[in-house]
Amino acid sequence: MATLEDALHAFRSGATGLAEELALELLAQTRDEGNLEGQVESLVMLSRVALRRSDLAHAVEVAAAARGLARRAGERRLERMPIHIQAAATRMRGAYAEARTIYEESIELNVQLGEPRMVAIEHRNLAYVELHDGHSELARELFSKAAGEARALDYVALEPFLLLDAAVIAFDAGDRALAARLATAMHVALAEAGVIPDPDDAAEAELLETRLSWMGL
Repeated sequence: MATLEDALHAFRSGATGLAEELALELLAQTRDEGNLEGQVESLVMLSRVALRRSDLAHAVEVAAAARGLARRAGERRLERMPIHIQAAATRMRGAYAEARTIYEESIELNVQLGEPRMVAIEHRNLAYVELHDGHSELARELFSKAAGEARALDYVALEPFLLLDAAVIAFDAGDRALAARLATAMHVALAEAGVIPDPDDAAEAELLETRLSWMGL
């Protein structure tokens, strides 16, 4: 019998096809059981798979379906991951005004649920929305806020991504050499942790490295 843990492990290890297979199996099982929570979790995994494959429209559609099921279940906590993926896919599509609204909804939800780690995550994600939408100063404030929240919580797993954020900030400020050093440090930290970045972070890292390579760094 497929489990969410199996699907998550496959996804985190880069076995995207296996993650999809397990999520579809889990979705069928939970539908048969009338288990709305399991269906939400399965759909979230399928939306993650679509996101990794750059099928952004499908990722938004599936995440929105998961969010709808969560609302039907009357459990606001079940909305946490659907709204997170919906926001990420919307941001990656370049729909920054819409992504901003969804991230703000996610932050509000996680504050209400007492989930400070997710608040920190969404603050840094919102920072990327503001950066790409041309609001560099606001983006830096949000990056700083997220870093402060993560370190106050001793959220060690976020450290490699804070290095990515710092590299992006340095690049935006014109310090290309520092950006390159921080990007290298990020890769070292990810390798040591054995972590493959989620698609939105992977896209930000790839964009940064493409820009650095243009400059011979």
